[in-house]
Amino acid sequence: MLLAASYAGVAASVWWLSGYVPWFLLPDVPFLAIVYAGLFLGGPAGFLAAIPPAVFREVTVSAPSWTFFLSSMALFFVSREIALRLFVRAEYYILTVVVGLLLTESLSIVILMLLSGSRPFSLLWGAEEAVRIAWTGLLAVPLYMDLSSRWLRVKE
Repeated sequence: MLLAASYAGVAASVWWLSGYVPWFLLPDVPFLAIVYAGLFLGGPAGFLAAIPPAVFREVTVSAPSWTFFLSSMALFFVSREIALRLFVRAEYYILTVVVGLLLTESLSIVILMLLSGSRPFSLLWGAEEAVRIAWTGLLAVPLYMDLSSRWLRVKE
């Protein structure tokens, strides 16, 4: 189910909506799938569930080779560590974790781009990124609450 949702989100964002809706209003569905796998799916199942969304991010984002795949897998392991150390069943914890991870990822991309000598960032880009972080974080709360309750019912 996570794989299908991730693929559908990528397909909708990249192929169907990208010409009509600004990029910063489209949620990063593979990001959400990777973080969900790290937070709520334990063991090898979570790792295997995080690989396809990482590949989807690598294929659909124009960046140097392996950049987004490796950063997505690092994102999975960070969210896995958060899941092991924090109880993230409450809405505000989920929102805080997702927004924090999105902000960290955005800052790391900015730092990597600056270190490579490119400067494509502006105040407008920062505002768009803030909207993307807020939108994706707010979308994650009901999505994660629903998926985690379904996963707990399946496990019972």
